[in-house]
This record gives sequence, C-alpha cells and structure tokens, in this order.
Amino acid sequence: MKHILMADGSDHNLKCAREILGSSYEMIPAQSGKETLLLLKKVIPDLILLDVALADMSGYDVMERIKEDDQLREVPVIFLTAEADREGEIRGLKMGAMDFIRKPFDAEIMRSRIEKILKMTDQKKELQDIALKDGLTDLLNRRSMERLLNQTDAAREEGFFMLLDLDNFKEVNDKFGHVVGDKVLIRFARILEELVGDDSSLCRLGGDEFAIYFRGSYEKDEITNIVQRMIREIEFEINELVLDSEEVSISISAGVSQKPEDGTGFAELYAAADKALYFVKQNGKGNCHFYRDTANELIDVENEPKQVDLGQLQKMIQEEEYQRGVYKVGYNRFKWMYGFVSQYREKKSQDAHIILLTVQDEEDGELEKDRAEEGIELLEKAISQSLRWGDIATKCGNGQYIVLLLNASYENGTMVAERIRSKYKELSAGRKLILNYEVGNVGKSGE
Repeated sequence: MKHILMADGSDHNLKCAREILGSSYEMIPAQSGKETLLLLKKVIPDLILLDVALADMSGYDVMERIKEDDQLREVPVIFLTAEADREGEIRGLKMGAMDFIRKPFDAEIMRSRIEKILKMTDQKKELQDIALKDGLTDLLNRRSMERLLNQTDAAREEGFFMLLDLDNFKEVNDKFGHVVGDKVLIRFARILEELVGDDSSLCRLGGDEFAIYFRGSYEKDEITNIVQRMIREIEFEINELVLDSEEVSISISAGVSQKPEDGTGFAELYAAADKALYFVKQNGKGNCHFYRDTANELIDVENEPKQVDLGQLQKMIQEEEYQRGVYKVGYNRFKWMYGFVSQYREKKSQDAHIILLTVQDEEDGELEKDRAEEGIELLEKAISQSLRWGDIATKCGNGQYIVLLLNASYENGTMVAERIRSKYKELSAGRKLILNYEVGNVGKSGE
C-alpha cells in the first residue's frame, strides 16, 4: 500500500481525507510545516498533500525545503488550497507541484487526481529504471555507474573501482552461438550479485566488460581476497556452462583503481582500472592487478634514463640477483616468464625469439621522459594490434618494450617486428618519432 503524507492544520480536513483515501492508501498526518519536515526525515512517502497555508510556515516554504533534499525532490507534491489564487497556483507549479486540489474536498476529484499522479510517477520510475539498467543482465548500466561516481557529494568518498573482463568470450560466441554467449553473461551477472555486498554497486559496461564499485574503506588485501575468490568461483561456474569445452577456456581478468588516490570521477577511475586490466591481459590473464602497482612495474626512468641494447637486456634478465637500475617489481615477473620460455624451448625443441623495441626521436635519438611516455602509449597500441594470442609483451627501458614470441623463427620475429614498426609509423604520424628493433634467440645473449 502506498503512503501519502498530508500536511494540513485542520483536524476536519485530515479526517475527511482519511475517509476518502484511507481504504486505498496509508495516511500519515502532519499539522504544521515543522512537523512535516521532521516526518520527512524518517519516512519518504509516495506522495505529499501540502496545504499552502500552514500555521507556522507557508506550504511554498516547505516545498522549497523538499526540493533541496536529494532524497525527497522526486516525491510528487499536490498543493491543497481553499482559495482561487491564480498567482499562487502558477508559483506552485513552477516550483514543481504536480497539481492543486481545492477545499472542501470532492471525493471523486481527489481520488482520480491522486491515482493519476501516482500512476504517472510509477511510469516515470519504470522508464528511469530501464534507462539506467542493462537490458540483458538487469544490472546497472554504464550511465548509472557514471552518475554514481560523478556525484558531487561523493567526491571525497573512499572506495575501489574494478573492471572485470571475460577472457576468450568471443570464442564462446563463435563456437556455441550468441544464445549461449548471453547465458554466460547472465550467469556471470548473477554470480557477481551473490558475491558482491550490499554496499557495492555492480554494472555491465557493455559486451563482456563489467564493473564493481566497492564503497567505503577497505584494505588492499581485502579487495584482493574478494577478487580472487570471485575469479575462482566464476571461472568454475562459467566453464561448467560451456561444458568444460577443451576448445574454449574462460578466465576472468580484473583491473582495480582506488578512490580518491587514482581519481574521484568515473573517467579517471575507469582509465586507471583499464590500464591495470591491460597489464593483466598482457601477463597471462586470469588474475587481478591494482593500478598503483602497475607504476612499480615500470622502469625508474628518472634514476636510470639510459636505454639498453638487446645484449645488455638479456644479460640482466639471466642474472640470478636483482640489480638496481632497470626493473623494480616488473623485473622479477619478467625474469620468471623469460626463464619459463627458455626451459620450454629446450624441452620441446621449439624456437622462441625476443624482440626489443625502442622508441626514439627522429633527430636527437633517445627521448626525454615526457616524449618517451607519449611514444610508449603509441607503441602499446601498435603492439596490441600486431601480436598473436599468447605472445608476451612487457615494458622495460626508457621508451622501450620487450616482446617474447613462442614457437617463432628469426624470420617470424623479424616479420612481427616489421608489422609493429609499420603500425607504429601509422599511429605516430607527424610526431617525429621512430621505432627501432632488435631480434634475438631466447636464452642466447646477443644472438
């Protein structure tokens, strides 16, 4: 049953309204403006009947207070008046009132106007829900998440923003069809709803990309544990849905940004989480990564701005102990991957090659820090558009990238490097940047 709050200083009017409406609505009476505002702090009614001439303050003053409150401003208001006041009605309608009802009350007119306005309000809410929800999964959509994170009063709020992506989802659609693909997305959404708490907001941004906003103060380890549990449970459920096909294996990759450290609005948090997600995609998939950790995977270009050649790079990778000057966290991660590829190559008698890509100024050679950042962004795009699935790419020196190619000959490596250089030339047109490369055999320095 819908609730109607009626503010009127007359006991007689309150009684009459209860007799007319009481069988269809729950009536909440108030006899002053102050009492009305106090009640509205405790309950949000479906409709407010507001006398224009309350004893302690005018109904128009109460209306102004209602419209200032974010939680109340959408509640429909009908003014009650005993006077035929054209100017007053114009004022009330401009303030946002839905209608005026004259006293003494005509039962049929009162019931029909209230019923009509409540029906219109329900339709409006339904349309708003449709506009703010994803049609397939019934989760919030991108517009909703943008609105949530861009709220002015939430700018100082703490939280974590997470992007989740279904790895190899295209293969599901290609092999099983879009009907099964839609079922996978719906199952994914339902599992996320079960795992995500009430204080968090969940949305589908589009395609197989989802987002979660964890509102409040969390420790980084807490978020990590939540995400890893989600990844394990979702991967099990989703792969069961595609019948554990040997041809299709779905995993979940996640990138995480922190509010307000990495940004306060949607655009900033999304961009940071997207970079962290890209890092996961480029380093094996099926894992999560924090944007702030991604910075630690990069070269300390301020302390060590010099570029290295391929022989120096491979020598440092093969050393057992960490040496300052090139890698931070990323060094150990890449060293492990390089070692794995080297062992795999020996056991399987398969060829593997490494490409060192270096961005330089067309005239001056090595780039300054700002130019190097611009160059590496373009190089990342060129690499992502040129590599095969399963190739590994990792940032290294100032304006440099390493690519590991499995089961690839020297000729294959050169072909890939040329493809990347061609794409880079296209992307960097007009910027006076050039891309050089060296190709070597994995495990053999300088070859």
